[in-house]
Amino acid sequence: MNKKIYSILAVVVSLMLAGCNDDFLERPPLDQLTDANFWQTEQHVRDAANAGYSGLIGKDVVNMGEGLGDNVMWYQLTSWRQIGSGLYGSDLSLLNTRWNGCYSEIRKANYFLENYNRATSVPVEKRERYAAEVKFHRAYQYWLLTSFFGDVPLVTKTLTMNSEELYAPRDPRSKVVDFILEDLENSYQYLPAFIEPASGEFGRITQAAQLALLARIAMQNNRFDVAERAAKRIIDMNKHSLYSTGNPDQDYFDLFTFSGRASRNSKNREVILAYIYNYDLGNAGTRHNLSRELQVPDQEVRFQPTRALIDDYLCIDGLPFNRSPLADSSSYAGIFANRDPRLKQSVMYPGALWFGGYDGDHDQPLNVFHYPKFTNDKKGAVSLTGFYCRKYVEPTKVPVYNQDDNDIVLIRYGEVLLTYAEAMFEQGKLTQQVVDQTINLLRDRVGMKRMNLAEIVANGLDVKTELHRERRVELFLEGQRWFDIVRWKEGARLGAVVKGIKRSWAFRPAELSNRKVDSYNNIIFDDSRVFSDPKNYLFSLPYTQMERNPNLKPNNPGWE
Repeated sequence: MNKKIYSILAVVVSLMLAGCNDDFLERPPLDQLTDANFWQTEQHVRDAANAGYSGLIGKDVVNMGEGLGDNVMWYQLTSWRQIGSGLYGSDLSLLNTRWNGCYSEIRKANYFLENYNRATSVPVEKRERYAAEVKFHRAYQYWLLTSFFGDVPLVTKTLTMNSEELYAPRDPRSKVVDFILEDLENSYQYLPAFIEPASGEFGRITQAAQLALLARIAMQNNRFDVAERAAKRIIDMNKHSLYSTGNPDQDYFDLFTFSGRASRNSKNREVILAYIYNYDLGNAGTRHNLSRELQVPDQEVRFQPTRALIDDYLCIDGLPFNRSPLADSSSYAGIFANRDPRLKQSVMYPGALWFGGYDGDHDQPLNVFHYPKFTNDKKGAVSLTGFYCRKYVEPTKVPVYNQDDNDIVLIRYGEVLLTYAEAMFEQGKLTQQVVDQTINLLRDRVGMKRMNLAEIVANGLDVKTELHRERRVELFLEGQRWFDIVRWKEGARLGAVVKGIKRSWAFRPAELSNRKVDSYNNIIFDDSRVFSDPKNYLFSLPYTQMERNPNLKPNNPGWE
């Protein structure tokens, strides 16, 4: 599907721009697509709707949602990592880029919604299907804008250079959220209930995708009853299920590799929406570089898991690592022993298949991982926290550059189950039956001890903490972490010192003799991060936008 999206994007954008020019009202050439003759066929409407799919940004959801958070650290100071650290100003270029990018996508959506009914030869139900897709895309962009900037201008029509709305003040976040939730609620029924995985249509918006986005936005804005109802409707559709072949040691890992990708695997009914890449289309192919970035064989890896992430995985007895008698912190291999099986399917462990070149133990076979590497001699993958991602690594794509066309999962059924459980908890309605129908299905897939609410209380643990832990573990590296931290008001995590392995766990501890460590000999990756409440719960408004439209001021709290 993506090949078609990119082929028509330039046409649609040119029509939008041309529609802003009074000269365009002159008679159009009959042999060219123009605004006057474009809206004639179903293909025209479909192509215009396709233009919105590029706004889902694909692999960049990982850069964004994880780069801002505390699960992984980018190897250098990228703009996303800088924002996550709290150390930036309103002139940071990414702020303006993200603002412009979202409103550019919103403009495309508004243009479509103003014009699609001109295609009178197309049946109404088909027109409304594509309009519902476009409303999804518009809502997605407003979800990003309100999550990042809070109050933002609500623009629902195509603006020109002379539009007064260009200088309008910001609308309250609650008003924007009300608008997009209503938009999604009122349009989802026009979408297909389900699209078969591995089919030519897979990757388009469905009812479940629309409802899942509605639930996600509702959760981000503490509308727990709305989120509950949306998630429950997806569950009751009985169209989606967790991906499982009966192999608990492999299925969760395979869900994010070529083996399980839903665009090719007809048995994967878990993925509700994915950004699909097609490297095999030759010059028209699309691809990313995520697998190589996670284990790049001759440099420092791009996403380095943090010690805080590793420590959050439970032991197999269901107790936290710092409470369980099964915990082993005596060695690098020990920290992976007796843990939630999702740890080994998400993070590299000693004995795992490895394509990252030499590791920290040069004398061992190159295709098996043993120890982390800290010296960048261009002969193997380096991680300065001592941990490497395994999830999302397609092994065949690690040795090559920019040839990865693995699906990027945007929404999946596992998230819906977690959302439903959390929404029920926040309303005081969480029961063991709900836990068994949601979280324990996720745990059953990997053979992890089931969550028992009575045991959590008996062990002196907190149910909310365990729900948050479950979401962190299950959705690791899927671009949700920063959004979750913000909505939970756990911003202190973003200002915490970022740590890695104990120095003694390295194969050659002397390699770390110059590294800063804490009082327990855990190496310190970054101790410069800050978080100020309420300042860092929202981004600063972009300086450029405030200069262009002073009515956007005042800036967000703490950024004045």
